Amino acid sequence: MGRSVSIIGAGVIGLTLAKDLALRGIEVTVYDSKRNVSEGAGKASGIFSVAGLERSGIPYRKGLVNTLNGAVLWAGKESLRIKSKDTKAYVVDRAILADLCKSDAESAGAKVVLGKRMDRDRLLEMAADKDNILVGADGAVSTVASVFGFPSAKEHILTYKAEYDSANIEDRHMVGLYFSNKIAYRFFGWSCPYTDDRIELGIGISSRAKITSTVAFKKFMASGMVDGIIGGARQANGFASIIPLSARARTVKGNVALVGDAAGQVKATTGGGIIFGALCAKTLANVIEKNVKSGASLEAYEKEWRKRYTMDLKMHSVLHSYYSTFSGKSLETFFRASKLLGAEGFFSKYGDMDRPSLMIKRFFLRGLTE
Repeated sequence: MGRSVSIIGAGVIGLTLAKDLALRGIEVTVYDSKRNVSEGAGKASGIFSVAGLERSGIPYRKGLVNTLNGAVLWAGKESLRIKSKDTKAYVVDRAILADLCKSDAESAGAKVVLGKRMDRDRLLEMAADKDNILVGADGAVSTVASVFGFPSAKEHILTYKAEYDSANIEDRHMVGLYFSNKIAYRFFGWSCPYTDDRIELGIGISSRAKITSTVAFKKFMASGMVDGIIGGARQANGFASIIPLSARARTVKGNVALVGDAAGQVKATTGGGIIFGALCAKTLANVIEKNVKSGASLEAYEKEWRKRYTMDLKMHSVLHSYYSTFSGKSLETFFRASKLLGAEGFFSKYGDMDRPSLMIKRFFLRGLTE
């Protein structure tokens, strides 16, 4: 029997990796306890940068529900308005996206097994087969990471989001970000329109907070921040989830590897993990192909993904650490000063949701040339 790959987790990242491996002629099977890949997909927001989606190769177009060209950032009564003439991000239906990824993976030749939970004994048995590569793509609370003793992420974000119908939406192409350490401790609240009258409202708080995300969401809704949106609106659903805020210190052990949220390959500023997770999955696919064909070490994955993406992920972490330490009044002052320094115009023109290092380069080049 030849070398094969078993992926635990039939989310977007696990299925994206499976597709890539299958296209390379590698035998790959994806396992998940869910009976449908779209089950629980609504827990995560579907906001993705245009540039990031194009780089990732994820099949999103049939799931597209809205386009975004800007954001309004709120701190108390002060705001920053960043708006571009061009579409900067897409809002994608995560359930449709999951189904599209499954279809693509199966069409490429991958096998997807649903309704099958892998317990500790089964995972250890799979990893004991040295002709098999085991990949954990099973989210922030990764069973694979736990079973094989991978180091934990230092901090997580607990989120709660809900969709509302008959909402009052001023501009369906603008998102709102609401900063208040009293309500959204070390993170923020958000509003994301889907249509002219349907919107997603959500909040994230650090796992260091002493309350649940559900309680934080109730405080957010009662704070007055989104009163203009929800007056007369009807809540359609609600979901809680958890997001890693930093990468694990190690993502490869022998023939076991982690990718996506399981590895902590997530933007600390927003909690978004699909784009970086998909890019890291491509890196992992390249390394696995070399391993299968020539016996090259899987350890190359650790080196390669960190070399390519650590700079931007660290920049996201630095930015998160920066804004998360501000009090409400300090953030208001910061926003006010930023407007005077031309931040609204700069970010409207040069903003990049995924690559802050590129924005910094543009900032310095702009300072030298304009």
